[in-house]
Amino acid sequence: MFFSTTTSLLPILTLLLAPPTTAHFTLDWPTARGFDDAQATSFPCGGFNNVKTPRTDFPLSGGPLQLNMHHPRTRVAVYLALGNDPGSSFNYVLLPQLTQTGLGDFCLGHVNLPSGVNVTAGTNATIQVVTNGDPDGGLYQCADVTFTNAALSESHCNNNTNVKVVTENMQGNPNASASGTGTTSGSPSPSPSNAAAHVTAAGWLLGAVGAAGMALL
Repeated sequence: MFFSTTTSLLPILTLLLAPPTTAHFTLDWPTARGFDDAQATSFPCGGFNNVKTPRTDFPLSGGPLQLNMHHPRTRVAVYLALGNDPGSSFNYVLLPQLTQTGLGDFCLGHVNLPSGVNVTAGTNATIQVVTNGDPDGGLYQCADVTFTNAALSESHCNNNTNVKVVTENMQGNPNASASGTGTTSGSPSPSPSNAAAHVTAAGWLLGAVGAAGMALL
């Protein structure tokens, strides 16, 4: 039986020539509401507008955010909304904008509540992570949490070996890198020493941050 070479190779060529698909970033801990790369640009939570239960317990004393980055250079900021179903009211800045480089696991280390925020054990809230990894706008992911007095029972803070935070001056030129990058395995409990992003925000932050975090871009 004779087979056409062109016909038999067509499925293989189609697969090889298909454009690769990859997420811009994922929020791995606390547990995200969900992820859909096609909707990641949808404010406020990447197309997932319903609260996810059960919520993740998050320490009142602070804890990590575990991300996985799929762009070589990304600006990241983190916001907080209080309430059982806060919608788009992300009125508190947990981490001002910073610039991260490298691919893979990236731990935003010991993230603390802003001073003066009236939060107690049992308070429900939603954490929003925003990045600028899309040319058409921001990328959004959210995690629904309940604040607790309990400490974390396991580590949720890993950094790939090539991941770091860079500080920039007002012209956007890198002038330093953050310490604390590590491997993706064997990380101890979250602390500033093993958190790549536990740094003070640099002077290039883009103005005042609005309630929706739109000043990130």
